[in-house]
Amino acid sequence: MYTKVSIPKASAGAGAPLPKNPDIILIDVDDVTAEPTRSHGDTALSGDFTLKQGAKAVKIYATPTTIAPGFEVSGEADAKGFTKKLEFTHPGDDKAVNDFIEANVNKGLIALVGNCDNGTRKVYGSKCNPLYLGVEPTLNNEATNHKMTLQQAMADAFLPGIYTGADVPVADAASGDGDSDGESD
Repeated sequence: MYTKVSIPKASAGAGAPLPKNPDIILIDVDDVTAEPTRSHGDTALSGDFTLKQGAKAVKIYATPTTIAPGFEVSGEADAKGFTKKLEFTHPGDDKAVNDFIEANVNKGLIALVGNCDNGTRKVYGSKCNPLYLGVEPTLNNEATNHKMTLQQAMADAFLPGIYTGADVPVADAASGDGDSDGESD
């Protein structure tokens, strides 16, 4: 429940960019058995993510300066909502990133994005309204990377939530045995 408060300037430099944790956590919604709850007007989430037995999230590295979480407000009067979106670039073109893209392009995902300054994490997407992956590779003489865009298919009533719950288990790092073009020798 929202309680009205006045909102002064938070601090000196409050509008400066916030450094993001370069490790983004992506959870397959099919693995979620329970997720944090919240009430309208309160962006703090209550509770933890619980995954199926043996399930793990994926931790993916993002070039820190490319991490752009956000949302868009859309809809008609009395029906406005928030569509969450997360963009970032993963450098390289190794087998692990190509396998991830192929396996997850049609799956619903939840993203946890961390803030380096204060350790908070925000949640983008939910089990019932997940993010979906879009990818724009750059594989040319200027760069080798994958720009990933995760976005909800529809708006809902909530801003990205602030998560203070337990860490979710993450998969082990790729072994690095794939070559740079995503193919094995």
